Amino acid sequence: MLAKGWLCSHINSAGIYTFQPTENLEQVIRIDCQQELRKEKKATYKQLHEDFGWRIVKEKSYDGTFYWTKSKDGNDELFSDHDSHIAKYKRLMKHASNWAILSLIFLMIFNGNDDVAPFFSIKSAYYTPGLWDKEGSAFLFAFLLETPFAIMRFLPPWLFLATCCIYITLYYRYRKSIQQFL
Repeated sequence: MLAKGWLCSHINSAGIYTFQPTENLEQVIRIDCQQELRKEKKATYKQLHEDFGWRIVKEKSYDGTFYWTKSKDGNDELFSDHDSHIAKYKRLMKHASNWAILSLIFLMIFNGNDDVAPFFSIKSAYYTPGLWDKEGSAFLFAFLLETPFAIMRFLPPWLFLATCCIYITLYYRYRKSIQQFL
């Protein structure tokens, strides 16, 4: 959006971005996650970034996400030291593994049998007998009632697969960052 002349001016708690027009395209925006910052360390963290020209756009206190912006000056990365790069990938890998474990638990809960058809066809995830033969409001009621359960049967294997792929990608980036800084 910045390349199109729009600067991010606000981010609400739901993750919706607000943009305003800008003439200055020589800016960068970065996102940093710092979940384990205590009150006194958070103040130091924010002051350090502000001293280097970063301006905070949004701080999400519930998940430790910080959105920063500044003018381009060649030193445009938040993770400028080796330990910060490595810690970033460790945090991201932890999140990906937590989501993979959670989706695996959902998979085991909602797929108690050996039927894999719901994984490949959303229609097979609907277990209500005669659902597809119903018409009118009877169909609509049964369909809407069953849909959350069908989604819980259909999504977990795909979510598990996606989070595992993300974890593997992050792991290789983590290993690459360790080797690069040795």
